[in-house]
Amino acid sequence: MAATCVVNGWPVAGYLDPAHPLQQLVARTVADLTGEEPERTSTDGCGTPLFALTLRGMARAFGRLASATGPGSAEAAVAGAMRRHPGMAAGEDRDVTALMRLVPGLLAKDGFEGVQLVGLPDGRAVAVKVSDGGDRARMPVTVHLLAALDVDTSPLAGIASAPVLGGGRPVGLLQAVDFLAAPKTSTPTPCKDRHDIP
Repeated sequence: MAATCVVNGWPVAGYLDPAHPLQQLVARTVADLTGEEPERTSTDGCGTPLFALTLRGMARAFGRLASATGPGSAEAAVAGAMRRHPGMAAGEDRDVTALMRLVPGLLAKDGFEGVQLVGLPDGRAVAVKVSDGGDRARMPVTVHLLAALDVDTSPLAGIASAPVLGGGRPVGLLQAVDFLAAPKTSTPTPCKDRHDIP
């Protein structure tokens, strides 16, 4: 962000202020890519303005980024940079970086309070928000959704589940279930009359 300020001749001081020209540009770009105006603005863990958006809008933005091919387009430039340097999007040894390296052409970015965005080169996209803000379920749910979109997730076995620890050792496994299918119902078993219960 500081480099963008220098390139554009904007002051670097105060670049996190929502009124700064950089943040005004970011807000316009986010509105353009998502196709919606943010409901409100907050602050992320880094101090940067953070926009309240719908999952549909965030998915739309990542689908646009991932499918951008126009020469000279800013979206294609961002997508190309993320694909060439996935470690710069989230850092080394992160599941998001592994996801981009393991699925050709895929773009991914995790976010504040259990958010995961994924864009595919054909424009399809996934946006996940874990309701309680916890991070454990983020990648298992994301991999499950990608499988539902017929993406080959076999290379993602190492990040498709998370261990549940008890006393510092694995005691279970966190996995996504087929939550996209209709809930299964069963025929109730008749109860015995109260006085028949031994």
